[in-house]
Amino acid sequence: MNILFICSSKVWGGNEKWVSNAMSGLKKRHNVFFIGKDNHLRGRFDSDIPFYSASFGSVLDLSSLRKIEQVVTDNQIEVIVSTKKKEYVLGGLAARRQGVRHFLRLGIVRKMKWPLWHRWVYGRLNDGIIVNAHRIKQELMRYSWMREHPVRVIYNGMPGLKEMTVSSASTVSFMVLSTGMLTRRKGFHLLIDALAQLPEEIKSVLQVHLLGKGREEESLKTQIRKLGLQKIVSMEGFTSPDPWLKRASLFCLFSANEGISNALTEAMAAGVPVLTTDAGGAAEFIVNGQNGFLVERDVESIAAKLKELIAMHPKELRACGQKGKETVSSLFDTDRMVAELEMCLHNFA
Repeated sequence: MNILFICSSKVWGGNEKWVSNAMSGLKKRHNVFFIGKDNHLRGRFDSDIPFYSASFGSVLDLSSLRKIEQVVTDNQIEVIVSTKKKEYVLGGLAARRQGVRHFLRLGIVRKMKWPLWHRWVYGRLNDGIIVNAHRIKQELMRYSWMREHPVRVIYNGMPGLKEMTVSSASTVSFMVLSTGMLTRRKGFHLLIDALAQLPEEIKSVLQVHLLGKGREEESLKTQIRKLGLQKIVSMEGFTSPDPWLKRASLFCLFSANEGISNALTEAMAAGVPVLTTDAGGAAEFIVNGQNGFLVERDVESIAAKLKELIAMHPKELRACGQKGKETVSSLFDTDRMVAELEMCLHNFA
């Protein structure tokens, strides 16, 4: 197959990681092409994948539509995979005009607030939708006009699972790690508020590191200063989580909405115990207290759970992390993801 991936993102995140992994796997047996907003993603993808740029100014950007159609024609594209809202429309229009198949990749639960528009975009402008959690599919099936539409659940793959180094947390301090886009949805502000509620004797052994960039960065820095947590909480910017995961005692993610978070599964793959909310697909593979911990998305509940886990015996906590690693190894294999994706793009049956 000749497959075109479209991603109009301006930043690198979980969706972009999925695109990179999917293209790397599929290119072994197919011809893979990419078109994005600009060149900032070029160095992140395999250098032998042809890279095209378009402006993606809006969902009805005619210049971008023409560019997609040109790439489709020049490369005899058979399948388009769109991964962001803008190209859901542009990729769909191009596919319909060029007579090729079009699939959406949806990695988060979306509310369909405008029935006519969303019915057209999600129910008519594509040949199927690929999601990374059963929870997302269940939410889509709430809409009567989606119930007969093809939706396939394919769990994300994680490259390098077998080579992943297991965490060796410090026995002197307790290090909490949280990574992701610094947006309100990710819940970093809840973690900071919860830390402020902990007793001083617990704060004295804590090191908390937040990794990522985003529009909430300055707001979070202000929150940390106001609560007097500068000696405990450090914001490390956009950096690889790997060195931090090797030393982490606990990984936290308190999202309001997710599919299945790459950051969460990466932490589990490193053997780090995780504390997270039942957002998106987390509860599909985390059994509370066995291979991870689930908590309600409010400050009091998070503070109470943090206090409990920090007091837990290190061996018990590490055992939970090891079970999490085993879970991820069995469910999030990259070869399996690519094989299922290949089958899906061939035939959505």
